[in-house]
Amino acid sequence: MFRLIVVVVTISCCAAAAFAQQAGVQPARPRVALALGGGMARGLSHVGVLRWLEEHHVPVDAIAGTSIGGVIGGAYAAGMSPDEIEKTIAAIDWDAMFGASGFRFDHVRRKRDLREYTSRLEFGLKHGIAGPPALNMGEQVGLFLSRITAPYYQLRNFDELPTPFRCVAVDLHTARPVVMRDGSLARALRATMAMPLTFPPVAIGDQLLVDGGVLNNLPVDVARSMGAAKVIAVNVADLGRKDALDRTLLGLVAESMDSMIRADGARSLAAADIAITVSLPGVTPNDWDRADEIIRAGYDAAEAMRDRLLPLALGDDEWRATREKRRDATVTRLPRPSFVRIDGAGASDTERMHRRLVFLQDVDVDINTIERSVNELGGMDRFETVTWGFENSGGREGLVFHALQKANGPPFVFLGATLENTTSNEFRFGIGARYLAFDVLGSGSELRVDGALGSEPGLRASWYRPIVRTLFFIEPVAHASTTRVSIIENDRITAEYGRRRIFGGVDIGFNPGRVNEIRLGARAGVSDADVRLGDGDFPEIEGTEVTLQGMWTYDTQDDPLLPSRGTHLVSTLTHFLRAPEAADALVRSSEGVTKFEGAATWFHPLRRDRSRRIFAFAGAGSSFDGRPSVVDQFSLGGPARLTAFGIGEARGDHYGYLGVGYLHRAFRLPDFLGRSVFTGAWIESGSAFNDRVANADIAVHASATIIADTLIGPIFAGASAGIDGHSRFYVGIGRIFR
Repeated sequence: MFRLIVVVVTISCCAAAAFAQQAGVQPARPRVALALGGGMARGLSHVGVLRWLEEHHVPVDAIAGTSIGGVIGGAYAAGMSPDEIEKTIAAIDWDAMFGASGFRFDHVRRKRDLREYTSRLEFGLKHGIAGPPALNMGEQVGLFLSRITAPYYQLRNFDELPTPFRCVAVDLHTARPVVMRDGSLARALRATMAMPLTFPPVAIGDQLLVDGGVLNNLPVDVARSMGAAKVIAVNVADLGRKDALDRTLLGLVAESMDSMIRADGARSLAAADIAITVSLPGVTPNDWDRADEIIRAGYDAAEAMRDRLLPLALGDDEWRATREKRRDATVTRLPRPSFVRIDGAGASDTERMHRRLVFLQDVDVDINTIERSVNELGGMDRFETVTWGFENSGGREGLVFHALQKANGPPFVFLGATLENTTSNEFRFGIGARYLAFDVLGSGSELRVDGALGSEPGLRASWYRPIVRTLFFIEPVAHASTTRVSIIENDRITAEYGRRRIFGGVDIGFNPGRVNEIRLGARAGVSDADVRLGDGDFPEIEGTEVTLQGMWTYDTQDDPLLPSRGTHLVSTLTHFLRAPEAADALVRSSEGVTKFEGAATWFHPLRRDRSRRIFAFAGAGSSFDGRPSVVDQFSLGGPARLTAFGIGEARGDHYGYLGVGYLHRAFRLPDFLGRSVFTGAWIESGSAFNDRVANADIAVHASATIIADTLIGPIFAGASAGIDGHSRFYVGIGRIFR
């Protein structure tokens, strides 16, 4: 009986197939799904594979991706063509996207915090001392993903995309992979590439999600589950034997994780119907700036598999119909928002943010304007991220901003360390910390408390408070410090002052925008200076000090330590109403003296990847007709301030300097160590003098340096020589460009 049933079924199937062929009806083609693996920058090769498939009319009926494979796959699933994806990639600022700092978008006050404390790690005190969840909070990634996915705000699930899509993350609570198939597409893409250390985890419901590559880096099984008869897997990882291993402590941890990912990748690749492995010799996961080369490698890898892929290709008519169907499903329309809402912020922050964003209501959407607004809000550094999207609420379409509170603060602690040689064999060292708290004694206020130990100990406190709802602010300040003023001749300290100051004061200022700050203020206190070392001919001073001050700060640079672009300018004007008296009344006095000082640096990249940069720096100061005391004179010396001089070696009532230079990125550091190592050189000229410019001794110095941009700040070493015979080697930790 069983044999009879089998025979009947077989005959029926054959007859049906023959009838269909005679009638001109082709059997249904196999459903083809693409599985795109993770691999950071190496995953950009997926764009090349997609381009080859489109050029050869190989259909992609579904996509599953992990990490960067999820992002590229998601962009394609949302209707973008390979050319559009590549164009978008070409415009990405990779350092802003994956670097350890969003400094470029910070407010000028926050930039000042990061310039004064050079560690790239921010510690919070909300639940005890805790470091940041990642080196990069992912705000620029969030903006990038929102731009791609914004039109799909009414999506019920990812099957409604032009190409059905899944991406994979891992839930840290359950230690299981999570296949994301609905919800916010932007958040799903953000979760699948939440690489530990680089980006913080993404919370969705009761799940805390990280990069899916930890457990399923090449999601062939997910692609198969989408109804695919044929799965094309694209692997960008090196799954072969790895002879060169990092045998350091942290290196072995990374190698162990990598071995798990490679083993899982090999199993997944074997389960695919067609396996494409992209050969990328010499390309590291951090080589984002080699996008063109990586994309081409993906195209070539697909071409190498053409004999396996071409049998899946469609005829011209069927391909055209498939493309039209995908085009019809692609959404590009953005609604005109009838409301603006802020979620996730406290009451006072919500009110303040809404005032800044309400102008986006009832106007045509401009994504660039939205992103600038988000960067303005993120620049206050009160939130981990601020993201945006559209929402349909009660039949009204609106623009919603989601503010994610930082897990570790406020309050926050910034740390910094400095080390530099004042002469060939004399060093000064310091460590410092800044405590920063928000909304202390008033909404929008900022309390800062600074402490420093080492060669120049000190304590400082200030309280910033906006004035009502204006751009003006008030900031009382109190400060106690001890500084060293060294008199250097022929690479030897001939005298050294120890100066102590205790004062209080208040500033009133104006914030015309994120990159500008203007303030006027007064200071009053006591100051004294005595000779601690060397020549006793220098007078001791002691007494009351009262000053009036004005300051303008302009900062468009993209990094506090080693910028690639932008200008930083600080100018100050100080008038001494009263100054401490010297023991010898015939010597100099600062009382009645007015001093002006300004300094600027400018950086510009020569290449899109910013590996080569030119820069210029300049400074000038004048005491006009005054003759300030020795401790209040201007001084030059040290890196980028007439480098061949020891720190403070050139002194005078006036000064000026100007220099130009070049930086070249030698290589990138691993993320857990910092950013990059640079080599550089510059030439500079200037002088510090007491009388007229015509009497100044103009120095010309040339310098070469190597700088490692680490998590604790720049570590640098170099040499400088001048035509005046001065020369010195210098080493240090901290800011090299002031």
